[in-house]
Amino acid sequence: MLLGGFVKLWGINNTLTLMHYKRFMSDGFESYLTTIKLAALSAPLTAILGLLIAYLVSRYQFFGKGSFEFTSMLSFAIPGTVVGIGYVMSFNTAPLLFTGTAAILIICFIFRNMPVGIRSAMAALQQIDRSLEEASITLGASNLRTFSKVVLPLIRPAIFSGLVFSFVRAMTAISAVIFLVTARTKLATTVILGRIEAGKLGLATAYCTLMILTMIAAIVIMHLIVQRMTGVGKPQTIS
Repeated sequence: MLLGGFVKLWGINNTLTLMHYKRFMSDGFESYLTTIKLAALSAPLTAILGLLIAYLVSRYQFFGKGSFEFTSMLSFAIPGTVVGIGYVMSFNTAPLLFTGTAAILIICFIFRNMPVGIRSAMAALQQIDRSLEEASITLGASNLRTFSKVVLPLIRPAIFSGLVFSFVRAMTAISAVIFLVTARTKLATTVILGRIEAGKLGLATAYCTLMILTMIAAIVIMHLIVQRMTGVGKPQTIS
């Protein structure tokens, strides 16, 4: 993959060149930026919503809890093409007229990738004794402060995995979004698929290489952000 973007025609003309990367600036850069923006917007929203649902299901008892948990996990069991068609049919009329906009892609990313974050957070929360939260509240901390200062640092791996999974899946989504993209909201995966079908393998491999490097950099950045936000390694005070 790395070498394919630096030769004129892989397997036929292996002369080194930067032609494909130069062509990418005019033939794929806009969709590359669009993909990063949408993935960066949807990833934290997916992680936050998944964490809140997991905390609600794990820590509270309420009517319809089982149905609520099952419904929140249902999108992961549905094929991506079915999800895409369903979104087109559901959001094609007012007042929820989102078809053809970036909003429908973000909504699709959030609810398509949310189940993994929910299960990850639930597994982490089940390993935390509730007495820790009770002790914090007994000492005078509010529920919000207890959640931010006690719970979040302990489930940092779950937060990180939710962010990484949702970002990477948003960057590489193809089946669910193939019916949702438009000329204004082209995504990297659909552009790569189009270039391969057109026989532009050099441009496609160059695009793939840049996506891989982007996702590696994003994972490192998210790790640092989560580590900083959860206060790992710093003394925690709850009073």
